[in-house]
Amino acid sequence: MRVFVGLLGLLLTACATQPVTVYQATAVPSARILAPQLISQTPQTGSLIIKRDSGLMGSACTVRVFIDAVPVADLAPSEKVELFVALGEHVVGATSNGICGGGASEAAVVIRPEQQKILRIASGQSGDIYLQPSAF
Repeated sequence: MRVFVGLLGLLLTACATQPVTVYQATAVPSARILAPQLISQTPQTGSLIIKRDSGLMGSACTVRVFIDAVPVADLAPSEKVELFVALGEHVVGATSNGICGGGASEAAVVIRPEQQKILRIASGQSGDIYLQPSAF
């Protein structure tokens, strides 16, 4: 019985995702970048890095990222994309692709010159997707 309880506890804690740093995350392959015009820096743009946690929760599916309702990339676990978006306020969204649940999550960001923003896509034990600011 104790073994069963121990395995159950391990499975429950293994379901949530774990954060990765921008240095640990790998760049999303170009085949999954849906808005290639946003990956090159141009005047009046700022850097926005969106990274996805590692872990098993939702790993069978990619997560589609949106900027102002425009699809920009599909991220697998432990991947990131750096986008150069126009200065000002934007709404970033994320939703699961394929058979995975998780719903959708959105966050408002303000892009300023010479200031990088980092957002993290996480999945909780219930499978819901969370899009939140990240410091690393």
